[in-house]
Amino acid sequence: MFRQDASKDQDPDLPTENEYLIIGGVHVVPLRQKVINLGRQQDNTVVIDDPRVSRHHAQLHAVHGRYVIFDLGSTGGTYINGHRAQQSVVYPGDIISLAGVELHYIRDLPVAEGEHKDDKTSPLGPGERVTALLRTWFLRSRR
Repeated sequence: MFRQDASKDQDPDLPTENEYLIIGGVHVVPLRQKVINLGRQQDNTVVIDDPRVSRHHAQLHAVHGRYVIFDLGSTGGTYINGHRAQQSVVYPGDIISLAGVELHYIRDLPVAEGEHKDDKTSPLGPGERVTALLRTWFLRSRR
């Protein structure tokens, strides 16, 4: 479905948190570069092998610690939370759609020194199952 170029750029404009795209609800792509090209053609940073996606569909640029998405004149359009956008700052939880292919923009909170990431999670309540919680999250995110 996709391929990511492994090269990394170090830049003070890059966000300090761990940021990711989840493509199609399955593939997790860490965002670690100042410019990330998204599209169907093999020379993109993130290749999305879907005929609806343009060869060079969109770009993510790190600007002052935030990512901004730019549509590159794509045929199918770039949408943020259902609204067509030529350029837009993306925020954690935003759903980016490239001609119908959904990418969820996620940001992990940094973990304080000496603290384990698992310390911040709460146990499941009575009768709750992980699969049920993930299904609920997935269904809510599709709206």
